[in-house]
Amino acid sequence: MNGGSASDKNDVRVRLTLAIAFLLMASHVHAQRTKSPADATVFIRLIGSAHVEITGPGVNRVVDVNQVEIGSGSGFVISPDGYVLTNAHVVSNVEQPTVTQGTEQAQVTLRVSTIDVCFRAEVVSARGLVSSCTSASVAAIDQDLDLAVLFISATNLPYIGLGDSDAVLSGLQVDALGYPFGRNVEVGKIPIPDLVPDVSTTPGAVSALRADDMGERRYLQITNSLNPGNSGGPLVDRDGFAVGVIRMVLADATGIGFAIAINQVKSFLETKGLDQLMPVRRIRLDSFKSLETKRLGLRLPEGLFDMSPFPSHVETDARPSEVALRIDRVLSPWTTQQLQQTLVGTRAFEPVPMTIREGRTPPPSGDPPLSLGGAFGTAPDTGQETRMDFAILDLGSEKVIARYVGAAEAMAFNESVVRQSLASLQAQRFMGRTPVPVEGLEWVTTPGSNGQQGVPLPTGWMTAPIGPSPCPGLPRPSTVTAAFLPEDFTFVSRVAVWLTDGIVPDTAASACSPQRGALGNFSYTSRTEWLGVSYVVEGAFVRVGQQQVAQLEVLSTDQNRAFASQWLATWLKKATQ
Repeated sequence: MNGGSASDKNDVRVRLTLAIAFLLMASHVHAQRTKSPADATVFIRLIGSAHVEITGPGVNRVVDVNQVEIGSGSGFVISPDGYVLTNAHVVSNVEQPTVTQGTEQAQVTLRVSTIDVCFRAEVVSARGLVSSCTSASVAAIDQDLDLAVLFISATNLPYIGLGDSDAVLSGLQVDALGYPFGRNVEVGKIPIPDLVPDVSTTPGAVSALRADDMGERRYLQITNSLNPGNSGGPLVDRDGFAVGVIRMVLADATGIGFAIAINQVKSFLETKGLDQLMPVRRIRLDSFKSLETKRLGLRLPEGLFDMSPFPSHVETDARPSEVALRIDRVLSPWTTQQLQQTLVGTRAFEPVPMTIREGRTPPPSGDPPLSLGGAFGTAPDTGQETRMDFAILDLGSEKVIARYVGAAEAMAFNESVVRQSLASLQAQRFMGRTPVPVEGLEWVTTPGSNGQQGVPLPTGWMTAPIGPSPCPGLPRPSTVTAAFLPEDFTFVSRVAVWLTDGIVPDTAASACSPQRGALGNFSYTSRTEWLGVSYVVEGAFVRVGQQQVAQLEVLSTDQNRAFASQWLATWLKKATQ
């Protein structure tokens, strides 16, 4: 190169820096979860020095440029407390390019001194950030995975929730976000040093799933348009969850890009001890577990256990994993489609009506047929996004309805796990027969409260602290108990006891139902229908002991009504002896 004025030299330095940056990029392509992934997609710029050794015929000189932008890329916030995910190659000391111009050659050595994470102006204003760009440190990096986590001193940041790449299927519609070509795309603005370009979003789809030599899903092949500078940006599904980290495009090809599968990111965070800083936790499946007394089994996530005493119901505590499993065995002539509509669109099973998630309901499979699906909704009291993944197992007259329910973010993070668990569901039919004849039963009197006389229950029956349906105007009972046979969930005896003589049996019975039962004015009867099956309720109020009133109630299918009436009469006699 020939010598020139100082201004000429500065111009050469600027053009050389831009050319080097382009060469580098060309090889790669309380906070709540943000509703707009663009708000959490950040512009990453590298500030450092360029040491240039220029050689050629009769030329041998050195040019040093300090405090200049030597590269840029993309990233996205994954935690409201300042953690940003990107590619390792975006923030590493970059390769040492050689630039040739005519007979002269420039060997360039680039050194990164500062990594800046920059937000859009809308985010800076909304979150009260001091400036658009904040200096970041590298919290963790893995060159083999090409992943890095940066940390900036900021809180209450908008972040993108992580999805589950193992649940991704070919054809899934996805958006790629990032900053291709950095500030060069802002062709309508003066390229000042602190200009943060607007984020670019390109639509596309997952075209293939690429595994590594161990068979683990490593990359998502995508059709989105990608360019230098997109590296490190998020690949999000249409629900706004990140399923990949954009990494590269295939050279000399059109519409073939690759994103690192987001579950690779989860494993990376775990190995670096950063998973505890994430808003939600990863769950893993345990081995198949048989619930013998309930005649069903499935693979449960680690740490989840059935807490329900009812033979026809399974329920786990949501606290360890932020999602809960609930299973109901029901008697119904309805089709799987009818039950699905009731499960999703009403409050029959869950307190929040939901909407079916399109593309999450494959056709039934297996023998007996198992149907899978998904739904979403919003809790009216908290406004929290809720998701449900469900399975319905068709056993003929009996159906088993299983579902995982939780915050949308926790469900999306673990989607493949809950769906694998539901797909493993197995069950056998209960006998559904009439209980043994009343005359053949043995009875045991349960201990009462405060030394009072208890209420007799059949020996060997299962019990749970559940009482009759509340009746208007009656105070809360002192004790409640339900008794049932393990093999018949359609016949239940329920009792409530009050430690007071202020309850008048005839008046209490009227509060429960306007229709009197066959035992007199202190008894009542009513009917209800549940999932296409008619049920009858027979009940009576009776004084037990010195200062107690007990409500004895039997719930059975309508076809067993005669037996239920006989049962209640016998039970009443035992309770008053």
